Amino acid sequence: MESPRVSQRSPGRLKAVAAGLLAAAALMQAQEPPTSNRASPHVLSKTEPEYTEEARRARVNAVVTLKIIVRADGTVGDVVVARGAGFGLDENAIECVRTWQFAPGMKDGKAVPVPATIDVNFRIARRDNEGQHASLNFTLAAGSGRPQLVKGAIPPNPSSAPSQRFRISLTVDSNGVPENLAVIDATDPKWADRALRDLKGWRFVPASANGQAVAAQGIFELTAGGLR
Repeated sequence: MESPRVSQRSPGRLKAVAAGLLAAAALMQAQEPPTSNRASPHVLSKTEPEYTEEARRARVNAVVTLKIIVRADGTVGDVVVARGAGFGLDENAIECVRTWQFAPGMKDGKAVPVPATIDVNFRIARRDNEGQHASLNFTLAAGSGRPQLVKGAIPPNPSSAPSQRFRISLTVDSNGVPENLAVIDATDPKWADRALRDLKGWRFVPASANGQAVAAQGIFELTAGGLR
Protein backbone atom coordinates (compact mmCIF):
# COMPACT_ATOMS: atom_id res chain seq x y z
CA MET A 1 0.00 0.00 0.00
CA GLU A 2 1.11 3.55 -0.64
CA SER A 3 2.90 4.94 2.39
CA PRO A 4 2.78 8.48 3.82
CA ARG A 5 6.56 8.64 3.41
CA VAL A 6 6.20 8.31 -0.35
CA SER A 7 3.44 10.92 -0.47
CA GLN A 8 5.52 13.39 1.53
CA ARG A 9 8.50 12.89 -0.74
CA SER A 10 6.43 13.60 -3.87
CA PRO A 11 3.53 15.92 -2.94
CA GLY A 12 0.49 15.56 -5.17
CA ARG A 13 1.91 12.59 -7.07
CA LEU A 14 0.99 9.03 -6.23
CA LYS A 15 3.72 6.46 -6.48
CA ALA A 16 3.32 2.74 -6.97
CA VAL A 17 4.85 0.15 -4.70
CA ALA A 18 7.33 -2.10 -6.47
CA ALA A 19 9.07 -3.83 -3.59
CA GLY A 20 12.57 -5.09 -4.26
CA LEU A 21 11.96 -8.20 -2.17
CA LEU A 22 8.87 -9.03 -4.21
CA ALA A 23 10.71 -8.47 -7.46
CA ALA A 24 13.63 -10.61 -6.34
CA ALA A 25 11.31 -13.41 -5.27
CA ALA A 26 9.62 -13.37 -8.66
CA LEU A 27 12.99 -13.56 -10.35
CA MET A 28 14.06 -16.54 -8.27
CA GLN A 29 10.85 -18.36 -9.07
CA ALA A 30 11.38 -17.80 -12.78
CA GLN A 31 14.72 -19.62 -12.79
CA GLU A 32 16.01 -23.07 -12.01
CA PRO A 33 17.12 -23.38 -8.38
CA PRO A 34 20.61 -21.94 -7.76
CA THR A 35 23.42 -24.46 -7.64
CA SER A 36 27.15 -24.29 -7.03
CA ASN A 37 27.69 -23.20 -10.65
CA ARG A 38 24.56 -21.10 -11.21
CA ALA A 39 23.08 -18.02 -9.49
CA SER A 40 19.88 -16.10 -10.19
CA PRO A 41 19.86 -12.34 -10.77
CA HIS A 42 18.66 -9.97 -8.09
CA VAL A 43 17.74 -6.28 -7.90
CA LEU A 44 20.51 -3.81 -7.06
CA SER A 45 18.68 -0.54 -7.64
CA LYS A 46 15.18 0.43 -8.74
CA THR A 47 12.82 3.35 -9.16
CA GLU A 48 9.13 3.40 -8.29
CA PRO A 49 6.60 3.61 -11.14
CA GLU A 50 4.09 6.44 -11.01
CA TYR A 51 0.32 6.26 -11.15
CA THR A 52 -1.36 7.67 -14.21
CA GLU A 53 -3.87 10.42 -13.52
CA GLU A 54 -6.53 8.11 -14.96
CA ALA A 55 -5.73 5.34 -12.46
CA ARG A 56 -5.38 7.73 -9.52
CA ARG A 57 -8.73 9.34 -10.20
CA ALA A 58 -10.42 5.93 -10.52
CA ARG A 59 -8.76 4.61 -7.30
CA VAL A 60 -7.19 1.65 -9.08
CA ASN A 61 -5.27 -1.01 -7.16
CA ALA A 62 -3.56 -3.36 -9.58
CA VAL A 63 -0.66 -5.64 -10.41
CA VAL A 64 1.18 -5.59 -13.74
CA THR A 65 3.12 -8.78 -14.47
CA LEU A 66 6.11 -8.35 -16.77
CA LYS A 67 8.36 -10.93 -18.41
CA ILE A 68 11.83 -9.51 -18.90
CA ILE A 69 15.34 -10.45 -19.92
CA VAL A 70 18.10 -9.50 -17.48
CA ARG A 71 21.16 -8.97 -19.65
CA ALA A 72 24.64 -10.10 -18.74
CA ASP A 73 25.52 -6.50 -17.80
CA GLY A 74 22.58 -6.33 -15.35
CA THR A 75 20.42 -4.03 -17.47
CA VAL A 76 16.92 -4.93 -18.64
CA GLY A 77 16.48 -6.12 -22.21
CA ASP A 78 13.19 -7.23 -23.73
CA VAL A 79 10.06 -6.48 -21.70
CA VAL A 80 6.66 -8.07 -22.42
CA VAL A 81 3.41 -7.57 -20.51
CA ALA A 82 2.31 -11.02 -19.34
CA ARG A 83 -0.72 -9.73 -17.46
CA GLY A 84 -1.81 -6.14 -17.84
CA ALA A 85 -3.94 -3.84 -15.72
CA GLY A 86 -4.87 -1.14 -18.23
CA PHE A 87 -5.54 2.45 -17.13
CA GLY A 88 -2.10 3.36 -18.55
CA LEU A 89 -0.33 1.42 -15.78
CA ASP A 90 1.20 -1.19 -18.10
CA GLU A 91 3.19 1.48 -19.93
CA ASN A 92 4.35 3.07 -16.67
CA ALA A 93 5.45 -0.30 -15.29
CA ILE A 94 7.49 -1.03 -18.44
CA GLU A 95 9.10 2.41 -18.44
CA CYS A 96 10.05 2.05 -14.79
CA VAL A 97 11.44 -1.50 -14.88
CA ARG A 98 13.62 -0.67 -17.90
CA THR A 99 15.62 1.60 -15.55
CA TRP A 100 16.25 -1.10 -12.91
CA GLN A 101 19.75 -2.45 -12.39
CA PHE A 102 20.39 -6.09 -11.48
CA ALA A 103 23.24 -8.25 -10.37
CA PRO A 104 23.16 -10.56 -13.41
CA GLY A 105 22.55 -14.26 -13.42
CA MET A 106 25.72 -16.32 -13.29
CA LYS A 107 26.60 -19.69 -14.78
CA ASP A 108 30.02 -21.34 -14.37
CA GLY A 109 31.38 -18.04 -13.07
CA LYS A 110 30.20 -15.99 -16.06
CA ALA A 111 27.38 -13.47 -16.29
CA VAL A 112 24.62 -14.67 -18.61
CA PRO A 113 21.26 -13.31 -19.87
CA VAL A 114 18.36 -14.70 -17.85
CA PRO A 115 14.56 -14.52 -18.34
CA ALA A 116 12.59 -13.42 -15.29
CA THR A 117 9.09 -12.44 -14.19
CA ILE A 118 8.33 -9.34 -12.12
CA ASP A 119 5.08 -8.21 -10.48
CA VAL A 120 4.78 -4.43 -10.26
CA ASN A 121 2.23 -3.46 -7.61
CA PHE A 122 0.13 -0.30 -7.68
CA ARG A 123 -1.60 0.49 -4.38
CA ILE A 124 -3.71 3.37 -3.09
CA ALA A 125 -4.42 3.53 0.65
CA ARG A 126 -8.20 3.55 0.67
CA ARG A 127 -10.20 1.22 2.92
CA ASP A 128 -13.12 0.67 0.50
CA ASN A 129 -10.70 -0.68 -2.12
CA GLU A 130 -8.20 -2.44 0.12
CA GLY A 131 -6.88 -5.74 -1.20
CA GLN A 132 -8.30 -5.27 -4.69
CA HIS A 133 -6.79 -6.14 -8.05
CA ALA A 134 -8.46 -4.33 -10.95
CA SER A 135 -7.87 -4.54 -14.69
CA LEU A 136 -9.55 -3.06 -17.75
CA ASN A 137 -8.18 -4.41 -21.01
CA PHE A 138 -9.44 -3.76 -24.53
CA THR A 139 -9.13 -5.64 -27.81
CA LEU A 140 -7.62 -3.14 -30.24
CA ALA A 141 -6.36 -3.19 -33.79
CA ALA A 142 -2.65 -2.52 -34.28
CA GLY A 143 -1.91 1.19 -34.01
CA SER A 144 -5.20 2.03 -32.30
CA GLY A 145 -5.38 4.09 -29.13
CA ARG A 146 -7.23 2.62 -26.14
CA PRO A 147 -10.22 4.26 -24.44
CA GLN A 148 -9.21 6.40 -21.45
CA LEU A 149 -11.44 6.62 -18.40
CA VAL A 150 -12.31 10.22 -17.49
CA LYS A 151 -15.31 9.67 -15.19
CA GLY A 152 -15.92 6.78 -12.82
CA ALA A 153 -14.21 4.89 -10.01
CA ILE A 154 -13.52 1.30 -9.06
CA PRO A 155 -16.45 -0.16 -7.10
CA PRO A 156 -15.87 -0.68 -3.36
CA ASN A 157 -15.34 -4.10 -1.85
CA PRO A 158 -18.38 -6.34 -1.30
CA SER A 159 -20.08 -6.70 2.05
CA SER A 160 -20.05 -10.49 1.63
CA ALA A 161 -17.07 -12.79 2.18
CA PRO A 162 -13.84 -10.89 1.50
CA SER A 163 -12.46 -13.08 -1.29
CA GLN A 164 -14.61 -12.38 -4.35
CA ARG A 165 -14.18 -11.89 -8.06
CA PHE A 166 -16.14 -10.89 -11.16
CA ARG A 167 -15.60 -10.15 -14.84
CA ILE A 168 -17.77 -7.81 -16.91
CA SER A 169 -17.63 -7.43 -20.68
CA LEU A 170 -18.40 -4.06 -22.23
CA THR A 171 -18.10 -1.99 -25.37
CA VAL A 172 -17.05 1.65 -25.21
CA ASP A 173 -18.77 3.29 -28.17
CA SER A 174 -17.33 6.06 -30.36
CA ASN A 175 -18.80 8.65 -27.98
CA GLY A 176 -17.01 7.15 -24.97
CA VAL A 177 -20.18 5.64 -23.46
CA PRO A 178 -20.19 2.03 -22.16
CA GLU A 179 -22.78 -0.26 -23.74
CA ASN A 180 -23.57 -3.97 -24.02
CA LEU A 181 -22.43 -4.59 -20.45
CA ALA A 182 -22.76 -8.18 -19.23
CA VAL A 183 -21.45 -10.17 -16.29
CA ILE A 184 -19.25 -12.99 -17.60
CA ASP A 185 -18.78 -14.69 -14.25
CA ALA A 186 -18.94 -13.75 -10.57
CA THR A 187 -18.48 -15.37 -7.19
CA ASP A 188 -20.87 -12.79 -5.71
CA PRO A 189 -23.60 -11.98 -8.29
CA LYS A 190 -25.05 -9.13 -6.20
CA TRP A 191 -21.67 -7.40 -6.02
CA ALA A 192 -21.20 -7.86 -9.76
CA ASP A 193 -24.67 -6.45 -10.50
CA ARG A 194 -23.96 -3.36 -8.38
CA ALA A 195 -20.66 -2.89 -10.19
CA LEU A 196 -22.35 -3.24 -13.56
CA ARG A 197 -24.72 -0.43 -12.65
CA ASP A 198 -21.75 1.71 -11.62
CA LEU A 199 -19.94 0.99 -14.90
CA LYS A 200 -22.91 2.27 -16.90
CA GLY A 201 -22.10 5.72 -15.53
CA TRP A 202 -18.43 5.60 -16.55
CA ARG A 203 -17.30 7.87 -19.38
CA PHE A 204 -14.26 7.62 -21.61
CA VAL A 205 -12.25 9.37 -24.22
CA PRO A 206 -13.06 6.82 -26.93
CA ALA A 207 -10.61 4.57 -28.71
CA SER A 208 -9.10 5.99 -31.86
CA ALA A 209 -7.96 4.54 -35.18
CA ASN A 210 -6.58 6.56 -38.09
CA GLY A 211 -7.56 9.74 -36.31
CA GLN A 212 -11.18 8.70 -35.88
CA ALA A 213 -13.09 7.75 -32.73
CA VAL A 214 -14.08 4.09 -32.82
CA ALA A 215 -15.83 1.56 -30.56
CA ALA A 216 -13.71 -0.88 -28.53
CA GLN A 217 -14.60 -4.09 -26.73
CA GLY A 218 -13.08 -4.79 -23.34
CA ILE A 219 -13.24 -6.77 -20.12
CA PHE A 220 -13.23 -5.26 -16.67
CA GLU A 221 -12.06 -7.64 -13.95
CA LEU A 222 -12.08 -6.97 -10.22
CA THR A 223 -11.02 -9.18 -7.36
CA ALA A 224 -11.16 -8.51 -3.64
CA GLY A 225 -9.40 -10.17 -0.75
CA GLY A 226 -6.14 -10.86 -2.55
CA LEU A 227 -7.55 -13.11 -5.26
CA ARG A 228 -5.95 -12.86 -8.71
